Amino acid sequence: MNELFLERMRKMLKGEYPTYLEKLNDSARKGIRINTLKIMPADFFACTNYELEKSPFAKNGYYANIKSGVGFTPEHMSGFFYIQEPSASSAVTILEPKPGMKVLDMCAAPGSKSTQISELLHQCGLLVANEIHPTRARVLLENVERCGSANTIVLNNDPKDISKAFPEFFDMVLCDAPCSGEGMFRKEDQAVEQWSLENVQACAVRQIAILNEAYKCLKPGGIMVYSTCTFAMEENELCIQKFIQEHLDMHLVPINVEFGRKAFDLGSHTDYARRIFPMDGGEGHFIAKLKKDGNRTESTKKVMQSQPLPKEAKEFFETFFVKQYPYYFVKNDKVYGGTQPFYEVGKCHLLRHQVFLGEMEKNRFTPSHALFMSAYTKFKNTIDLQEEDILHYMRGEQLNISCKKGWYAVCYHGVVIGGAKSDGTALKNKYPKNLRLR
Repeated sequence: MNELFLERMRKMLKGEYPTYLEKLNDSARKGIRINTLKIMPADFFACTNYELEKSPFAKNGYYANIKSGVGFTPEHMSGFFYIQEPSASSAVTILEPKPGMKVLDMCAAPGSKSTQISELLHQCGLLVANEIHPTRARVLLENVERCGSANTIVLNNDPKDISKAFPEFFDMVLCDAPCSGEGMFRKEDQAVEQWSLENVQACAVRQIAILNEAYKCLKPGGIMVYSTCTFAMEENELCIQKFIQEHLDMHLVPINVEFGRKAFDLGSHTDYARRIFPMDGGEGHFIAKLKKDGNRTESTKKVMQSQPLPKEAKEFFETFFVKQYPYYFVKNDKVYGGTQPFYEVGKCHLLRHQVFLGEMEKNRFTPSHALFMSAYTKFKNTIDLQEEDILHYMRGEQLNISCKKGWYAVCYHGVVIGGAKSDGTALKNKYPKNLRLR
């Protein structure tokens, strides 16, 4: 462990430093968050046997004694839960998004906080989830789709592009900024190896730059949460103090939660923010909540021009869906659905606008995997598989189950995991090849 880092922590924690050192040698605590877009807690507990202990950081968050490979189970691939270090869910709990709001997650990958926001929006309102790094942005998209969000735009852009495309558009902005990762030392050896004071200082400069762009996206009267997973004051209290000194219409507001502790008082009400240390049952986090002066108004934005919905797609939806999506968008034979209008995104690199439902191929509509994974979609034709058959399905095998011809939503404990098409004697497997068990 870096001696300079330890000396900084000793000065910060004073009498608690020995306890911190003791906790630093413990294993990082693992956790999950039940995804109520897909399954309610009572149903989750009725059909699973995970060893769970309630966490204080989120309503549906739990400490979990999970083993490697849990990410390939039918429960995870169906979107029953998100694997998340428990205290990492604290930022969205403090943000408190409500149904109907427009929310931006500026630094969103791999998606733990975006999926948590989506869960709290209940498919009502809009979430824009952005990630600057292309590879991480693809992981973000996969997690958003797996967890069933039908009202999320996924972008792959620099924060400067986002602020140009969405000026004063959002009711809430989450800025979970890249940081030096001091709070992840128990979890990630790489964070320990890469630590340096120069990196802390470089992160602080980058964080201010990201906050400045996030500020431009927030409408008057809106709420912003800034969070990190580090202990360094340069990236936490000093960073947020510098930001509000440069933006006089932004003010820290008190955070009323039971978990964690007050941040350090460096002036400008920096003690309104919240810190979480390993001694508090988490890893290491800083969360500040700010409000922008002014009265919140309804934001408006142009919508993208859609081609007509193909009659084959319309017939498929009428035959297969219990209820229709409120909005559809069609371009280049690809069909999308969503619970919100298909707003323009300017020059941003758009990975996904709400739900990719499928595409036209030789005058036929072929549904996508995302159509089946969307928690908004309710299907007329479903087939529920038990443990043995669901594993065959996840391996891409044909299922010798006789049923009426047509498309089916394949379910596990009532939650859709993918699609299949029946020829009357067997179900042809449509589970994506890249997701199949090896």
